[in-house]
Amino acid sequence: MSAREFPAADAIAFRLAALLEQYEQDVEELTATSWDAKVYECVNQGLAEMRLLCAGLPLMSVAWVHVLISHAELVNCLWRRAAKPKDCRSTDDCKAEHLLAVGALRQKCLRHLSRLERIC
Repeated sequence: MSAREFPAADAIAFRLAALLEQYEQDVEELTATSWDAKVYECVNQGLAEMRLLCAGLPLMSVAWVHVLISHAELVNCLWRRAAKPKDCRSTDDCKAEHLLAVGALRQKCLRHLSRLERIC
């Protein structure tokens, strides 16, 4: 079956790629400042919407789980940094790992969309 037979999946992959880009910017903002509840809420809203989209793209599930796990690790680093700045893993390391996971998921979305262009 071709990607052309799944127009909803194509739209989901496109929206997910766009959300991942915005999410990266939100993560950069979250990690650049001290804990900001409004920015954290934006990050969580982005995750919630991406979760719904990923449910419609089973081929993205492994990459999505990697994003979720690395997000939890990043939030843990941020909480620890706020409580005990010298006793925790580097926030930059956590952020870098998380953004790698986010980038990998976005690349999967873009590969899905590039297959669609070749078919058209």
